[in-house]
Parts: sequence; structure tokens; C-alpha cells
Amino acid sequence: MFSDSDGFYAWTASDESGRGACGITGEPGRAAALLSRTLGLLAPGAMGTVRLVRLDRLARHPTYIYGPTVLCVRRTAQAPTIVTGE
Repeated sequence: MFSDSDGFYAWTASDESGRGACGITGEPGRAAALLSRTLGLLAPGAMGTVRLVRLDRLARHPTYIYGPTVLCVRRTAQAPTIVTGE
């Protein structure tokens, strides 16, 4: 179980038509796997990221504070491919 002070990983994927999915998990490997699986279902050119997040304990309603991007992936015609420098 994770406490609200632990870091989490937010993943999101979308293609040019607006299709996509997103989620939050406490495990970086699971975030990368879910992102890769989702991108495999989207059209070539789709993009996805994994970002560090933490729960904002001072917010009135549950809110995440987003940190740096730790993974950026683009869907090519063959498979999801890691992108660096974007």
C-alpha cells in the first residue's frame, strides 16, 4: 500500500484522432507496460509519456502535482519506440 507522500507514475497515451487512455500507478515498470500496451492499440504516430506525480496533501479536493517526464514513447508502424530529447 502507498501513502500520499509516496511518488506515483502517471501515464497517458493519445493519437491524432483523440483516442487514448491514461492512468496512475505506484510502479514505474507497470506504468511503462500499460503505456506500451495502449500505444500498441493506437495508430502510428501516437505519443505517450510517463510522469512522476505526487498527491497534493494541501488541496481541498484530491489533486496531483505533476513532476518531470521520465519516459516518452512514440508509436511507429512497427511498434512503440522510446523517444529522447522531445
